[in-house]
Amino acid sequence: MPPHRHRDHARRRTPVGSGAAAGGGRMMPRWHRASILGRARSDIGLLVLIGLVVMLATLLTSAVAPLSERTADRAIAADVRDAGLKGAVVATIKRPYDEGDPIRDPKAAAALRERAKSAQEDMPNGLASVVRPGITTMTSPSMHLLDAGPGRYLRLPYLTGPRKAPAVTYISGHAPRPGVPAAKAGVEVAVKKFPWPVQVALPKQAADALGLAVGDRFEAEDEQHRTATIVVSGIFVAGDPNDNVWAAVPELLHPVIGHSDVMTSVSAAAIVTSDSLPDLQLAVPFDDLTTRVVFSARPSLVRWSQTERLTRAIVSLKASSARGQGEVSWDSLLDSVLTDSGARVSAAQGQASVLIIGLLTGAMLILVLAADLLVRRRKGSLVLMRERGASLLGIFTELLVEAVVIALVGSALGVLVTWLVVGDVGWLWSVPVLVVASLAGPALATATAARAADDRRVPANRSARQAAMRVRQVRRLLVEGTVVAVAVLTYVALRQRGVVGDSDLTASSAPTWAALVGGLLLVRLLPPAARLVLARARRVIGAVPLVVAARTSRSVGRALPLLVVAVTVVQLTTAIALAATEQHGQAAGALQLVGGDAKWETASDRSVVAAAKSVSTAPGVRAAAAARVEDGIGVSSGSSAAIVRLVVVDSRAYQRVLAASPLPDAPQLSRLRERTSGKVPVLLRGGDRELREELQIRWEDAPIPLRVVGMAPQVGDTTDPVLIIDRAAFEAAGATADPGTVWAVGPGADSALKAVAKKAGTIDLLTQVTDDRRSAPLASGLVDLARASSLLLIVFAVLGVALAAAAEAPVRAESLGRLRSLGLDRRDVRRVLLGELVTPVLLGAVVGLVLGIGAALVMFGPLSLELVTGQTSTPSLVVPWWTAVTVVVLVVTAVLIARAEAARVGRTPLAALLRGGDQR
Repeated sequence: MPPHRHRDHARRRTPVGSGAAAGGGRMMPRWHRASILGRARSDIGLLVLIGLVVMLATLLTSAVAPLSERTADRAIAADVRDAGLKGAVVATIKRPYDEGDPIRDPKAAAALRERAKSAQEDMPNGLASVVRPGITTMTSPSMHLLDAGPGRYLRLPYLTGPRKAPAVTYISGHAPRPGVPAAKAGVEVAVKKFPWPVQVALPKQAADALGLAVGDRFEAEDEQHRTATIVVSGIFVAGDPNDNVWAAVPELLHPVIGHSDVMTSVSAAAIVTSDSLPDLQLAVPFDDLTTRVVFSARPSLVRWSQTERLTRAIVSLKASSARGQGEVSWDSLLDSVLTDSGARVSAAQGQASVLIIGLLTGAMLILVLAADLLVRRRKGSLVLMRERGASLLGIFTELLVEAVVIALVGSALGVLVTWLVVGDVGWLWSVPVLVVASLAGPALATATAARAADDRRVPANRSARQAAMRVRQVRRLLVEGTVVAVAVLTYVALRQRGVVGDSDLTASSAPTWAALVGGLLLVRLLPPAARLVLARARRVIGAVPLVVAARTSRSVGRALPLLVVAVTVVQLTTAIALAATEQHGQAAGALQLVGGDAKWETASDRSVVAAAKSVSTAPGVRAAAAARVEDGIGVSSGSSAAIVRLVVVDSRAYQRVLAASPLPDAPQLSRLRERTSGKVPVLLRGGDRELREELQIRWEDAPIPLRVVGMAPQVGDTTDPVLIIDRAAFEAAGATADPGTVWAVGPGADSALKAVAKKAGTIDLLTQVTDDRRSAPLASGLVDLARASSLLLIVFAVLGVALAAAAEAPVRAESLGRLRSLGLDRRDVRRVLLGELVTPVLLGAVVGLVLGIGAALVMFGPLSLELVTGQTSTPSLVVPWWTAVTVVVLVVTAVLIARAEAARVGRTPLAALLRGGDQR
């Protein structure tokens, strides 16, 4: 043969995709486009299924990041909004002291505005951008009025918004005016005569409560008995009571009124205008006036990503005040609000990571199972390619092209849908799905091709075969040991630090690794159990049990299908339990907060006792109780002290409330009515052990000795110790604690409380509080994610059952053909298929359900679910009964597949089955 013809002949015989070994030195293998397209067309259905799984997984995971950020922003904004003035930044401005003769300064208001503007300019830019312009106040303390007996107090504030004072309408009199003639109102006037009067205007509510009218002139004194002369110039109503300027001095529109057997106390406020502000500075002692600028936060501008920076800025401001730097001291609880809210957001993100990791694991296992089925169908062509000289690299790259295209198309569709629905996408969580979808098929196919062309012979002697088997066993044990070790490490991390945000994948993946360990344990235990069943089946009369046992003992040896079913069911059970536990915890937390079906909180007054009795006899009310609930009360013993929540209540009525509601009973309340010598019996919850010895409380400046007789029930959602005292015993000791809270239980509690409350105080309804908690951004977002994950996981579990059945379908058809040739009728064929397909699915689903419940029981504690449910302790685990429907769905799927396969096998000619199984 001529040399050029020899080269052409050799070129034509070069194997497709043979690479450098067969391609004359080329480093990159050639791709045979016709082969790629032909394989794709022949397995288009399975490839579409893989792309669909990628799309569904990408659809959810790509939406996690943007939705998580939005939910965090909404949660932060809601917490800042709920905090109200607690989340404000307050600047206290020092007034310069003038040691000379007192001077009436007509520019006092202008100077105050300048100092407020300077204070806002001193704030860091990041903090200044999220707060409203300041509300400036100069206020006196509550001063005791000396005109008509004790119990009447009046506070004198000057307040103005960033541009002007709040709008008011005078219904009597006029606005406060200067205390000097109009000709001298605009110039400085030296003051020689004291006391100097100041004109004030009273809100209508305060005027009615104090019994004051226009023209009244009276004296008021501070705690040091220094007096001030006050003149009422007018009475007004607020133009907009909801204007946030009024919130700087709550007593202005909401005077505090208290009643007791001895007297009625009133604490109110009256405004000073810019015209009378110079007179206020003269009428009230210098050190009684406090100048503050209140910068309330703008909730809509506070973002989750800013919380750390804002917290540092606030702490820095407060630290500069502690060091005495400058004339402005700063104070705020906004940093605490942001820290607490950030902790809740981090906990929610960690819980979301648990769900996402579980979903990704299920999706990746399904992709590997689908890739395994694809490789099984292509095994003949892969072996043929390898036998004709194709390199492993060439086979891998050709299949990689196909897998990458399918993965990219599926992920692109998922991302597109996410972008259309959400408006933004995140890539981080979608990357594992894309990688597994791209590499699983090529890797398995390359391994299959490599084994097909392996020319190493099986050792002839037994010892060599046993040595090879031991090597395989050691490799398997190494893999399983690695999985167990990683599971232990992640569980330790979860127990030690919980889940912190969405970046702590080690702790967040602990439930998933536990599911994998459980799946591997199932894979380990089922084969010997199946062999034991097979040995017993040999003693049973009838071919069907023996055939089912034999076929099952063979099918359970495949680890991947069992692992897919068990792990997906574990993740599904965990997701369902998480959603159910949080919703139940939110309801339980709402019940603990409200204390019944409804709660009325109002000013403490003796009349509340009669109101509670009226409520208890109203239609639809099973029980009601009145109580005095006070936080921040100090108690002490000989060697310890604590701040407690004090509850002074009629113990009998409260026992009836607890018995009529789902709250835990407290039989120890009856001990509060026992007579003791000199000491008031109390129930105490929390606090250290030393607090229970020689306990006493200081109430109205008088010490009252107490004796702890039992454990108090939890009252409200406080984390402080709870101290409960019977009202009759407390009053017998000389103390007075008029109630201000009423709890009511029953379907008519809402209407009964509204009837007695009229418009006084606030009423909390259990249903409303529960709905508010469940609709909160973090709670609703987590439940929605759990539901979406559960839906996808049940789809993946069904797909796992179908793919596992399809992988063994040809082998089963060939085996059934032989059995039919031996006389097995169609009814027995159907029974064999049912036993073979349903048994592994049932075992995997049941074990997965049990493992899921166990994982939730062990793992939910460190997940800090109480931060999302709003409880003071970890909520009780709730697994709905309908979670077992998962097992039913998978078993029904296996039954349907078995019936369809039995029908198909029955239609296939016996000769075709014997030659090569079901080829359709």
